Amino acid sequence: MDVLNVENELREVVARVVTQVELASKQGRLDINLAMEDAFIPILKELFHLPKLHNLNAKQKNYPGIDLGDEYDRVAFQVTATTDLEKVKKTLSIFIDKDYQSNFDELFILMLVGKQKSYSQQAIDKITGPTFSFNAKTQIIDCGDILSKLTDLRVTAQRRILHEFKLILGEIDGYLALREPKTDVPVVFTSNLAPINFPPKVFIAETTINKKDVLSRAKKELEYKGRKSDMLMCIRLALQLEGSRFVGWAFHDGKIFTFDDFEANTALKSLIDVGTIEEVGSDELYNSEYVEYENVFKSLLQGQIREQLLPHNVNFDMYEKQFYFNRESEKQTHRKETWKGMKTAHRTVFERVDSKKEPGSLAHYKHLSFKLRFIYTMGHYHALIVPSWLYTYNSFRRSRFHDKLVTKQKKLENNQAVRNLTRFIAFYLSQMTDQEVKFGSLIQLVPENITEDVVDIDEEE
Repeated sequence: MDVLNVENELREVVARVVTQVELASKQGRLDINLAMEDAFIPILKELFHLPKLHNLNAKQKNYPGIDLGDEYDRVAFQVTATTDLEKVKKTLSIFIDKDYQSNFDELFILMLVGKQKSYSQQAIDKITGPTFSFNAKTQIIDCGDILSKLTDLRVTAQRRILHEFKLILGEIDGYLALREPKTDVPVVFTSNLAPINFPPKVFIAETTINKKDVLSRAKKELEYKGRKSDMLMCIRLALQLEGSRFVGWAFHDGKIFTFDDFEANTALKSLIDVGTIEEVGSDELYNSEYVEYENVFKSLLQGQIREQLLPHNVNFDMYEKQFYFNRESEKQTHRKETWKGMKTAHRTVFERVDSKKEPGSLAHYKHLSFKLRFIYTMGHYHALIVPSWLYTYNSFRRSRFHDKLVTKQKKLENNQAVRNLTRFIAFYLSQMTDQEVKFGSLIQLVPENITEDVVDIDEEE
């Protein structure tokens, strides 16, 4: 049943992605593929088993005509919203003219909207000749082909892909909002992108953790019963053994990364070789030519925000990879937060839902939740906010009906409701001005010719 729920939601989300891209294309926004290139990387990595797939042109235009590539496994992708044969021929002509076949054995053309029923293999062979093999039936793919490949994956992998497609929907919304045409209607166009500021320095040190010793102590002192023994879990357990639940860190290649000075964080300091401590500029990580360091920086941002939100009873669900508002006390059945847009309003962020069949008994808890994705655009780092919902049976663990309840809830929401959820979350985050990671207001576009008061609707619920 869980597999069916995930597959049904995948079909629904992918259909929405295709519809949004088609809409943007019809409006003449043909550069939407630029916004989608990075977003599809995690999905293509999983489906094609390409761990080193990255954006070939992220730093400099080394590969005009193709967008993504894995030089190790020698596979490249062109991402486009144009589906005609001429686009295919043009891509292949550039590929052959630039001698990319010396670096890549396979080329896939990913079409963001539905591809044509067929493409002339004869016309393609005239371009590629004997130097390169390209099969139009298997190497021109669209989101429908991606869905077909997903059915062969385990449900856990399908959930990861579903998560990425939901983030893609959020990126499309942000893209469309930032490129909204001017209008005479007095309306504020609000994106789901909020600029963020963070410390200019990151502290790095090599860890001295002995996994075997940590696991042995954790089983005795923390009654840890898990079998998982990766380094991330060992660091969490080692911190707990030191009496700390600090999560504002990231781990990579034997090193711990944090915005906190190790000298000021006793628990974290106990896990590292003090002689290896170094400071680097944040920009050295997020501007690194190595994508793994940019990913480490994004992981650090996520961890630091988790640390900031914990005192406010905003937790992080590891399974869904999202933040969620929790109750502030055991007896609390509803939690409301006050916020201000054009006027002061109230938002329910947590509530107990009783069973309809057995009044007075718990059915589940409903939490407002959100996912954050970090994007460097317009010369600044932004957080892309994607609102959602989490349903739990004890305020911490997912209800077995979570997927079904989320699908039902989202069918009830219109664009205005989602917009207000996004604005509320952005407002809530922007109030934490004394923290390491600071959030600005959502990017808004106001038509230049408006002289009267703009219209911006706030909803209570």
